[in-house]
Amino acid sequence: MTQFKWLEFGTPISMILFILGGVTPAISEIWLKKKYSSKEEFRSFINNIKNPRHPLLWYIFTIGLAFAACFLPTLWGGASIENPLYLALIEFPIMIIGGGLEEIGWRGYLQPTLQKKWSPFNSTLIVGGIWTIWHLPLWFVVGSNQMNMNFLWFTLSALALSFLLTVIYSATNSIFLCIIFHALINSFWDVYIPNTNVASGLFTLLFALFVFAAFEFYRIKNQSKI
Repeated sequence: MTQFKWLEFGTPISMILFILGGVTPAISEIWLKKKYSSKEEFRSFINNIKNPRHPLLWYIFTIGLAFAACFLPTLWGGASIENPLYLALIEFPIMIIGGGLEEIGWRGYLQPTLQKKWSPFNSTLIVGGIWTIWHLPLWFVVGSNQMNMNFLWFTLSALALSFLLTVIYSATNSIFLCIIFHALINSFWDVYIPNTNVASGLFTLLFALFVFAAFEFYRIKNQSKI
């Protein structure tokens, strides 16, 4: 619609459509869970989404991981500090809706469903790929932030964040903390503005793979002791 100049991005109607697109994964997965699960499973799923009761350590871990993923690129020229850190705190509640709720679909439903058949690594690659393609239409919305982004950088970043989110979900089994992480990423990106170059995306992916590999090594080692 923006390509044909039928609609201008930023107007109320366009933002309603934009927000609707953002919450569609959550709506779809809640519907799927309700349709194909027992009442007890569905109730547990909903409670997982809205349950904030987790040890403080997991909140520190989630916040620290989100901060590291956005701050580290500033060390290798992949991002620049352009706003004060408190801006992320101000934007955080908005980013729950503007990104965080996607996790109800991605890590809340798709990731655990895939892991019933495939390894966490392969499942994460699939989720990251779907997550990337799902965002692709934004590159054709005139006026969107994505039009100024390198798509290959975004692909690498989405894969990196997918591996970090797999670690959070596997460690905590919490959809709520995944929502928090996703919202923090979107908030921190307005403080540490990505340069969206491919090399930076690759370094971020390597960082995420290191965290994922360390977690998997620890998890498998503990399982072998049981």
